Amino acid sequence: PIFIDKNKIYLDHIINESDGSYFELKERHLCKIDTVQAKNLVQPGDTSSDNAGQDNRNLCDEGTVNQVLQQEEIEQLKSEGVSGQSIISQLVSKSATFDKKTVFSQQKYLNKKKKKYIQIYRAWKPSIRLLCQAYTHDLQKIMYLRRDTLAMLLSLSNVNHGSNIAIVESCQGLILASAIQRCAGGDGLIFNLTPAGEHNSTSPCCDFMDFSSESTANVYTIPIENIGDTNAVERANQVKPKQEEPTEKSLQALARRQRRFDGLQLFEKTKLNSLIIASKYDSLSILQHLVDYLAISSHFVVYSQSIQTLLECYQFLKKHGGTIHVEVADSWLREYQ
Repeated sequence: PIFIDKNKIYLDHIINESDGSYFELKERHLCKIDTVQAKNLVQPGDTSSDNAGQDNRNLCDEGTVNQVLQQEEIEQLKSEGVSGQSIISQLVSKSATFDKKTVFSQQKYLNKKKKKYIQIYRAWKPSIRLLCQAYTHDLQKIMYLRRDTLAMLLSLSNVNHGSNIAIVESCQGLILASAIQRCAGGDGLIFNLTPAGEHNSTSPCCDFMDFSSESTANVYTIPIENIGDTNAVERANQVKPKQEEPTEKSLQALARRQRRFDGLQLFEKTKLNSLIIASKYDSLSILQHLVDYLAISSHFVVYSQSIQTLLECYQFLKKHGGTIHVEVADSWLREYQ
């Protein structure tokens, strides 16, 4: 089970259903309903102006006096499997003040009750935009990276089919997943550079996207501290005593280890077309470590929550030379009501 809006929900009934299907929550299970029925349940109800007051000046909050239907009775109705629409109808009929409210207040009351008693969900196949939206309530996990900023980042870094890309990020794999989606099936290479070669911090979004093995065949997760270390490959190739009966776990670990150092060898031989840094660690030291691996006329982007970090990188690039059109930019999104 998962928790959505404090509701414990089992997802067994979603399996094998089509993308974009609507479901209604009934007894902790999602039951499929057709599109027309779902829209009728969630759309605002019509209230007649004949049964509405002119204003709310005479309304007083008197608790149980205004509403005859008690919470215990509502819980009993829910346990008996009574639909949310029926509960709302009873709340309206047993309310002493509903007919005295204005049309606007009646509409507001109905919408509030619908949101509470009629739980409609829609199942979507994961996408980068939906993942950005899913982290809206926990933005620190993706370093407060909004979807418009992510689009700007991908555009400025010129990530495209066939590019050789290096990514250093601490955004739950959101940037890595975006790059994999854009370059799926291409001839280029994607290097996911993480401390100690661990991909735990970049795996959630990639797991959610559920990429095929063909899409991730050119993705290599390698330790960023081994880049430029000429002895790293030699140490990896040192012969170690073989186990008499290797276990499945040890074989998997050996395969992951071999994959890391295959990626390290490829990285040392490859000139990068794009470099993206969006890390909670020191961006300046990472940029100093990787900037010389970029090919001529390639693109790079450094994202940070603080302007001080970006200014340090800007000053370094101006002194370092060899770069053009270096600027500090900011994205800004205004949501209109």
